Amino acid sequence: MRFRALSAIACAGLAAGCSGPGAPSFFDGGSAPDTTRAPSPFVPQAIEGVIDSMVGALAARKLPLSSKPPIAVLLKDLTGFWAPVVIGSNRMGIRLACPSLVQAPLIPNTGNVSTAQAAILQNVYIEKYLETAVYRGMALAAQANDDDSVAYLNRFVEQRGPVVTIDSDSPASKRSYVIATANYQAGYTAGAMLGQALQPGDTIFVFGSTDVAWASGIERAQGAEDGAKSVGLIIAPRIDPKWAPENDLPALRAAITDPQLNVKGMVCVYSNANLCAQAVEELLGVPGVIKIVGFDMTADTKSYFDKGYFLGVAVQRQYYMGQLGMLVPYAMDVLGPAVTGQLLQPILTGSDFIDTGIDIITTDNYADYMSFLSVLGINT
Repeated sequence: MRFRALSAIACAGLAAGCSGPGAPSFFDGGSAPDTTRAPSPFVPQAIEGVIDSMVGALAARKLPLSSKPPIAVLLKDLTGFWAPVVIGSNRMGIRLACPSLVQAPLIPNTGNVSTAQAAILQNVYIEKYLETAVYRGMALAAQANDDDSVAYLNRFVEQRGPVVTIDSDSPASKRSYVIATANYQAGYTAGAMLGQALQPGDTIFVFGSTDVAWASGIERAQGAEDGAKSVGLIIAPRIDPKWAPENDLPALRAAITDPQLNVKGMVCVYSNANLCAQAVEELLGVPGVIKIVGFDMTADTKSYFDKGYFLGVAVQRQYYMGQLGMLVPYAMDVLGPAVTGQLLQPILTGSDFIDTGIDIITTDNYADYMSFLSVLGINT
């Protein structure tokens, strides 16, 4: 199978010159103001405050272009979930007026490529960064945490500069921060939302993992149960997704129709939340009888959202993952790790987790949310 590179260069009509994959773009025009923001309830004030403080501290250094550290952002893909990450990264590169590059291996048929194979392709890019010795910082959406992948990441830290991970982490590596959604907090928020539509004592269940090997999946499911408990709801046994509709739908139907459970709501904490709505539609035929909070506005989930089957759908803030992915390693190089860490404090969970949070989308705020995405330049 033949592979080639996809690059999203931060040109936007401003770069003095853009070259092919692997070469950074340049914008020598000072610290360009971020004019994309507009008043919206979806603007994450804490994140924007940190970004503005950090950009201000960087601007005060008044670095000439020749002294600005080039930053690479290496993703799993440039489309779908990752498209807003690309936009956020490129826009921050322009705002910082720094040499930058956003890339991902192009895999023509992802169904024929294992995670291990995708990791090998990603490591080829890191090897190239090491050979060219251009980039002094990197944001990485890690494909895997095998020994080779961790070793490549660590070599970049040792030879070139700081690394942060985006969405998928490499906890055994020398990366400085992970920029992602804090899964427990996200699940907790989603679970507590059911309290807006149900009464204390009502029973709900979580469609979420019981696989202890999937730590982030467990954290989100546990958070959802704890959030629901916090508003007085009773938690039925968790239903573990098998990621196969032929197995998941019967399990969901059995729980929904169990008279002893008398389920009034559910939290479906992954991108297969559409299955929860599908099961309700097949059994009851009308929305609203069972309250559902889902995650990730996939096309399948959106179709049931439009029919009214979801009380709300939690969505991640990939745009801000991209913004911070470009900004943080740049700041660590220019300002130093200690100052960067101090500026990040308002959005840190623990010592190294930058929580980009979630938004809960409802039928009432959907139009406002789409307007906000449009302002950011995100087409959905």
